[in-house]
Amino acid sequence: MAEDERYMSGTTAHHSNKGSGSTSQNSSSSSVNRAETSTPSMARQEPAESIGTRHAIDEERPKEFDRTIHDESEIEEPRDLSLHSSSSSADLTKRELPMLRLLLTIAVLSLALFLAAVDQTITATATVRISEEFNSLSLAPWLANAYLLSSTALQPITGKLSDIFGRTQMLVAGIVVFALGSLVCALAGSIEVLLGGRGIAGAGAAVIIGLTLVIVSDIVPMRKRGPYMAVFSLVFSASSVVGPLLGGLFTDRVSWRWIFWLSEPIAGVVILATLILLRLPRQRQGSSMWAKLKRIDYAGIVLLVGGLMALLMGLTLPGTSRHWQSPEVIACMAVGIVVLAVFFIVEWRFAREPVVPLRLFRVRNVASMMSASFFMGACLFTPIYYVPMFYNVVENTSSTIAGIYLLPFVIGIMITSISTGFLVMRLGRYRPFMWAGTALCTIGLGLLSLMNQDSSLAIRICFLLIAGLGIGSFIQLSLIAGQAAVEPQDMASVTAVITFFRSVGSVFGMAIMQSVLSGNLRHRLHQVALRYDEQSWITTASMDNPSIIYNPNVPADLRADIITAYDESLHKVFLSIIPFGAFMFLSTLPLQHIELAKRLHAAVAE
Repeated sequence: MAEDERYMSGTTAHHSNKGSGSTSQNSSSSSVNRAETSTPSMARQEPAESIGTRHAIDEERPKEFDRTIHDESEIEEPRDLSLHSSSSSADLTKRELPMLRLLLTIAVLSLALFLAAVDQTITATATVRISEEFNSLSLAPWLANAYLLSSTALQPITGKLSDIFGRTQMLVAGIVVFALGSLVCALAGSIEVLLGGRGIAGAGAAVIIGLTLVIVSDIVPMRKRGPYMAVFSLVFSASSVVGPLLGGLFTDRVSWRWIFWLSEPIAGVVILATLILLRLPRQRQGSSMWAKLKRIDYAGIVLLVGGLMALLMGLTLPGTSRHWQSPEVIACMAVGIVVLAVFFIVEWRFAREPVVPLRLFRVRNVASMMSASFFMGACLFTPIYYVPMFYNVVENTSSTIAGIYLLPFVIGIMITSISTGFLVMRLGRYRPFMWAGTALCTIGLGLLSLMNQDSSLAIRICFLLIAGLGIGSFIQLSLIAGQAAVEPQDMASVTAVITFFRSVGSVFGMAIMQSVLSGNLRHRLHQVALRYDEQSWITTASMDNPSIIYNPNVPADLRADIITAYDESLHKVFLSIIPFGAFMFLSTLPLQHIELAKRLHAAVAE
């Protein structure tokens, strides 16, 4: 209330300097505030001076968000997220954590993010061993898909639920769910139970990945946020490469079940540290549990999760057991599109507190980062999955060595994540680094298409390094650009939505790339089988088990032809990813510049 009184006095002084009309405007401020609350479109029609003390940055900010922050006691029936997650970000910005506690908190959040992110790829090198134990090779791809589907579908609602129940409470709940899913996987006696455990773990990962990025936005001022976002970008990218290394190491040395047992003690440490270090203010103190439960948009959650699950199922089936034209794929995608259309209608017309505030889609920077993050998801995961395959099959290296050869990609991400973070913190500008990074990423992906069994190791390292340098500068800046365009109370939703689009892009990209690989490889291996009629069974078997190629009993000529088939098919995969990089670059061009120093000033004023 004290801040609101100072704000209103500043508004009165400003209008008194403008001349007539100030008395009538101030006397009716309460009714105007209620009108703006219930009808956001009316707020956009107000003159620029109606935002009082923030008029100095009008030209730096999107007009969709020129609105005042009101006292919650005046609002009887809040309509969307902005009206009830009042100002945790702003409050924390004004009370920065001591440096030691901040660093410890970042370390704990990084460990939580590593726990969730590493599980996305940790089964990559254990898939064959697991499928052999359960005699279910056809279901093996779902070890990754079950995790990605649930984590992707649930990400958009994590920010909303954390605004209702609190950041710390939701993060701890997410870690508990993740640990429970990992425990189910470790004890699984069948492939069906294992896949169910992966789905449960993915649900917990959705909360962890979403909230770690939201919480750092709460506890670090915007202009100082770059280096800390760089740390999270580094952790996320490195874990994607460390995952296959750890998976292969535990599978070869102990058992694949230790992949999941490893998560349990780490989860316990993270939960304990979170409860000790992370003490954020709860939103709407004094609200009963029943009041919080009534605020949840159950219809929106069911429609969103159901629609996304159907759509993502349609995207992943073609890469595993179905063709794009199969009835199952068409049905899944049709149902997903229809349900999501109903979701948008319900959220726009009927939801009192929407899961995703649809007005965010009208903010240029947010829409730009949603689109760019979608394409970036495919650009990030394609090298992570298919470069090791190139080394495993074409070069006959072990899974551990293949992971090591992927390090230039990760090192490139590390370099630009850290350097651009500090540069943005110093200069307050992010667009030049965004444009340069996405352009460099596109060039690097194009160069990867030139990689083949005849190219030198130095050339391959250089290509991967260039692609990594480009992606690294984008990952963290995408969140900063989106957050800078909205009010502090919308940062949780913006962070969750941008992260969600990146996850959807990764699932979509992986489905496209798997379809490209399968189609080209099937065609080329069929041509090889026609030339080696007596050994055609070897060619057929190599489709599902490439290690058979290097059996000593396989003729050298046949081995060379099968390797060439894999090499040329992977070449098509790397060619197919180039348009994703180009569209990522084009999506960043509409970005507006928002001065981060002034944007931080506005957050503090609020």
